[in-house]
Amino acid sequence: MRVEELEKYGLRRDYIELLLKRGIERLNPVQEDAVRQGLFTDQNLLVSSPTASGKTLIGEMGIVRAVQAGWKGVYLLPLRALASEKYEEFKILEELGFKIGITTGDYDSPAEELEDKDVIIATYERFDSLLRIKPFWISRVRVVVVDELHMINDPERGPVVEMIIARLKASSSRVIGLSATIGNPAELAEWLEARLVNLDWRPVKLREGYYDKKSGKIIFNDGSSEDVESDYDERVLNLAVHSALKGFQVLAFVHNRRRVEELAEATANTTVDLKAGRLDERVVETLMESPSRMERERLLHLMERGVGYHHAGLSMPARRAVEEAFRRRELQVVYATPTLAAGVNLPARRVIVSVKRYDPSSSKMVNIPVFEYKQMAGRAGRPRFDEIGEAIIADARSSGEALKYLRSGVESVVSKISSERSLRIHTLSIIAGGEARDRKSILEIYAHTLGSRQYGGIDAFSSQVEKTIKLLVEMKMLESNGDFYKATRLGRLTSLTYLDPLTVHYYVKNKPGEYDELDVLHVVTTTVDYSRGRPYIPEDIVEIYEEEALRSQLARRIGLGKMSDQEIDNLIVGYVHALVLRDWINEVDEDRITSRYEIGPGDLYAMRETATWITSSLAKIERLLGNTAFSNQLNKLSLRIQYGVREDALELIRLRGIGRVRARVLINHGIRTLADLARTPPSKLMSLPGFGQRIVESIIEELKRLGYLGQGQG
Repeated sequence: MRVEELEKYGLRRDYIELLLKRGIERLNPVQEDAVRQGLFTDQNLLVSSPTASGKTLIGEMGIVRAVQAGWKGVYLLPLRALASEKYEEFKILEELGFKIGITTGDYDSPAEELEDKDVIIATYERFDSLLRIKPFWISRVRVVVVDELHMINDPERGPVVEMIIARLKASSSRVIGLSATIGNPAELAEWLEARLVNLDWRPVKLREGYYDKKSGKIIFNDGSSEDVESDYDERVLNLAVHSALKGFQVLAFVHNRRRVEELAEATANTTVDLKAGRLDERVVETLMESPSRMERERLLHLMERGVGYHHAGLSMPARRAVEEAFRRRELQVVYATPTLAAGVNLPARRVIVSVKRYDPSSSKMVNIPVFEYKQMAGRAGRPRFDEIGEAIIADARSSGEALKYLRSGVESVVSKISSERSLRIHTLSIIAGGEARDRKSILEIYAHTLGSRQYGGIDAFSSQVEKTIKLLVEMKMLESNGDFYKATRLGRLTSLTYLDPLTVHYYVKNKPGEYDELDVLHVVTTTVDYSRGRPYIPEDIVEIYEEEALRSQLARRIGLGKMSDQEIDNLIVGYVHALVLRDWINEVDEDRITSRYEIGPGDLYAMRETATWITSSLAKIERLLGNTAFSNQLNKLSLRIQYGVREDALELIRLRGIGRVRARVLINHGIRTLADLARTPPSKLMSLPGFGQRIVESIIEELKRLGYLGQGQG
């Protein structure tokens, strides 16, 4: 179908011209089927197709249609990084006069700035929080695109997606679900009350195979084979170097961060001449934005040799630099953990996949699900560059094990809504938001979930809901009046801040009597909201601080004899995380922190982000409880965690362009406040370390904006 034909479905001519300008002249088979299935009607739609099959454009066209009719459209993604990437993509719609907005944090903010936005990009959790807050503009949302719908399988984010859809099903909003290939698309479509687009089409043909160690060959599923030189002991390294020698761009997925870095170093140290392009200056500039000198130097050394690595421990600038260099074909080999396959659009001519992952619960290597393999294999083949893409399994124990991945269908998506954590959070939000007041109406909302369908009806977990309500009453989150329930002020605030009720209950029960920096951090890092996703710190590092943790103030308050082994482990690991954060807010150099605790800059960022949210939310809880002084201390602490500064730098850090390092330089030179800064001559500022002309000009403009300087000054 030519895009010009879309005009008859009501799309504006200027949008069609914008598609043509972007090089989109025809819809592909998946997009065309979506049109046939009712994309331009008010019908819900589920699109299940392989990676890189053009699903984003389907969601975009559904949103454009709604905005043309005077409504708002929302596009949801699981991660902030993906939301930022999608926001940049959607900004092209500004050429049509559309206003594009993004919201990914500040869970208790009503986001009034989105009132005039036509298209809103958001994370699942942020949109779920908006559905609780109910800003007045939310009623104008007519279509919600849920990208990565298969995330329903995820124990953490899956219940959030289910509850969003359950709420939307009870409203007039339309849902367009986009998913990679899943095992039960018809079941999900039936649950969504949606028409199904389920095509196994890819823009580039995929050829799959596996490495057979006995024969030293890659065996492809089409019957062909390829000899591989065995120059190295490591299979993934052998395959990557072999593929690079053939001139292929290679993505190699390995389920271990340290191994990813070691393989990148090993590849760069071979004598192989990697056919990569010279690094673009903008790529180097992006990498230089990394806060870690060690990270910058190590990655630059590798990238200049055509090799990179990518994992969650990298800082965002480093990740962006690797991604951009690979897209520009300046890197030939990138080793990555599977987080890269979960959303970032980074295709390669050949993808090498390890199907083994260490399972800490069994202390064994286990096989990954077929779905995860397909996600990674889906990155093979670059549209417009390759006629074929290849995915090679590196470490199957046998041909039978490899063929399971090549020939088996992917697993079904299964609801996780009935977990204790999920029911705590969402039952409270349903009651606090006024959507239900009694057991029957609560169950009616849960009846809209996928879990209700898969568990055999709502009665299958009604007893769990009753148990949850009883727990929330005991936590003083709910009040019970016969068969009716009402959220307390504590319960409403807990729901609005998006904290798990158990986090608030734990904090209130175990907080220190007097404010102590490390003690408060220790309580925060042992809450369920922090511990569920905290970055890994190696066991040998944790062991160094074990005795210290067991003597901590929190350990004495709770009493080790009252704690299970799991709770003691959480106490010890949480203590080490508290030490990391204490170093950070006391301005210890970032490289020293990452070296001392063997974490990456990306890990430190994740710790800061989570701890900032929890601490600022608990400050609101303390204010509600009447503890104003403690609330003020927590507010300061949350800002210090956010920016990584001592308390005396909190005023200076408000200025854009002044980070933790520049703030300390100013203070060391007697400039302690914004008023001091406004009185300081630009010539003196430019003489300070790290203050060039461009930075000083930016500071002056910021001081004018805040009213510290008149427009004619500076």
